[in-house]
Amino acid sequence: MAGTRRRREVPTPELRCPRCRAEVERFWSYCSDCGRRLDWRDTQKVTGAECYYCGWIVSDAFSACPWCGRDIADAHSSEEPLKAPKGFKYDRRCRWGCGGGVMYPMRFCPWCGRPEKWRYEAYQNICPHCSKGVDDWMNACPWCGEDATGRDLIARALRRVRRLLVVSRIKDWDYRVLLRPGVSGVTHRSPKVVEVERRYVTGKRFRDEISWNMLTGLILHELGHSFLFHHWSITRTGRFRRAFGEVRKAYRVADSKWVDFERRGVTTTLPDYVTAYAATHPQEDFAETFRFYVTRRGRLRELFSEFGRKRKGVPVFEKFLLVGDFVRSLRGWI
Repeated sequence: MAGTRRRREVPTPELRCPRCRAEVERFWSYCSDCGRRLDWRDTQKVTGAECYYCGWIVSDAFSACPWCGRDIADAHSSEEPLKAPKGFKYDRRCRWGCGGGVMYPMRFCPWCGRPEKWRYEAYQNICPHCSKGVDDWMNACPWCGEDATGRDLIARALRRVRRLLVVSRIKDWDYRVLLRPGVSGVTHRSPKVVEVERRYVTGKRFRDEISWNMLTGLILHELGHSFLFHHWSITRTGRFRRAFGEVRKAYRVADSKWVDFERRGVTTTLPDYVTAYAATHPQEDFAETFRFYVTRRGRLRELFSEFGRKRKGVPVFEKFLLVGDFVRSLRGWI
């Protein structure tokens, strides 16, 4: 009996940026690492046609360029919209109802020339500049070429944060701040990724209400969560539990609760907490303690004198002493 013949699978070659050699996907407009503009020409002679204007690979049957939207109709163009001409595959019909097939991620319909929209479900988040799909590890948006993290929009606040961390002598733990839609926060699954609500920067109403000092305080508060998750082993010590309590208890803090992160002075309410928001959960207690420690540049003597004037309890002193001792231990001072 003759053996069955197996079909040999040819591996798909990796596509890399010509400048930084980072992996890219076909028909990305920019490299996600260095931001270099990419060109997708017909180097393999698949269709034998390129757009007159942008130079990207097209089909002779197209009436419009699916990448730049220009009219490229000629004698070879198909009179009726096709489903998938040679060199291209079919993903769905044109959203405008012309009957032609389009392939992801075509920006325009190659038959009627009108703009197309796609769902970027394979990506973790969306770009703060063009609202198209990006991943958290991307430095540049592969669709518009802008900063995919959104840090260029909050550069002023990030400079203040970095300066305060350096002055407070806190060793960098490779955190990554991202401007994203939704709620500002940090998860234990990705402790180094700090997400900041982009409406605070891009939304007109929020931009008018929130100052740079408020944004700096918000970032420092979220960095407090990231710092705690990154050094989670400290939560198992008896000193930490006596000062902050059990951080593993259920988290039931409302995300819509308003907090004045611009405030630099200690509140007079709740003698065992630095702010009222710190009393909502032990994790928030540590984040608020971290924020005040960094905002006041680690000057415990100045903080303790203020605690005495505002009649704070002994637990507040113990919390700041713990944070100060732990920061010094990370630098090898203890």
